[in-house]
Amino acid sequence: MRVQCPQCGAGGNMPDARIPAQGTNIVCPKCKASFFVQKESLEPIQNAPGEGALEYYQAGIAFLKNKQVDAAIEQLRVAIEMKPDYAEAYRYLGLAYGQKNAWEEASRVLEKAIKSQPDDLLSLKNLGVAYLQQKRFAEAEQILQQALQYAPNDEKVRSYLSMATRGKQQSQPVFSEEAPAMRANEAKKNKKTSTFIDSEAQASPIGQQDPVQALLDKGIDFLENGQHNKALETFQEVIRIAPQSSDGYFGLGMVHENRKEWSKAADAYQKAISCNPNDVLAQENLKFVKKQQKKFNMPFSKK
Repeated sequence: MRVQCPQCGAGGNMPDARIPAQGTNIVCPKCKASFFVQKESLEPIQNAPGEGALEYYQAGIAFLKNKQVDAAIEQLRVAIEMKPDYAEAYRYLGLAYGQKNAWEEASRVLEKAIKSQPDDLLSLKNLGVAYLQQKRFAEAEQILQQALQYAPNDEKVRSYLSMATRGKQQSQPVFSEEAPAMRANEAKKNKKTSTFIDSEAQASPIGQQDPVQALLDKGIDFLENGQHNKALETFQEVIRIAPQSSDGYFGLGMVHENRKEWSKAADAYQKAISCNPNDVLAQENLKFVKKQQKKFNMPFSKK
């Protein structure tokens, strides 16, 4: 039987006798990726609806954990083909699309996740964030209000909902002067790839954070607690480890913004955008601090 790695494309022949009837996971000798293979059959296999979908779902989660996003998408899509109402597969397929900044696809998939499981809080939050990324503020507001019904004390949902409402009103920037803590919460998201998609669910199979992300979260915790010096040191450490981290520069911008150091904040946000031109959050905050700079530099009016 001919097998091919979905990650790197390497292929070869594998004796059918080595493949059990239910299929198996094998490791690519070239890129070391793990993927699921199933024996070919001349006779159609009369599977029950959804049978075998779990294996593809688990393989997709494993790929997602290892940041092999394209392979994860392929496996999760197969799981959904086998079980069209597989809410968990839709949830993490949406997360995978978010990591590729494919927000339209993420929205479409997460809508199906919620249709299959209306009380899936993680999918509701993720869909709200995907709508925000597309500036679909009215839809974001509606779905986040729904999420708030299931988690009335969830500060993240409230922060997202506040952004959606402000964006819908179009009378002020999404990120306003009154909400620095709200913007600080957003920096916890992995903007490197998934910008806003929230994968922090209880019992989530997604893997542990990498050291840089752990430092970012630590820095935000310091910032939220008013420990600006420690936050500054932490974000500087992020940039030392990962010089092209837009997240690190964004964190620096947040510290300077909270200190009302507008020039330094603008410089940090500009560097974040240079590292990641698609960083919508940094773009919005840069607009805000530039307005503050203009206010500060405006001459006193004569009475």
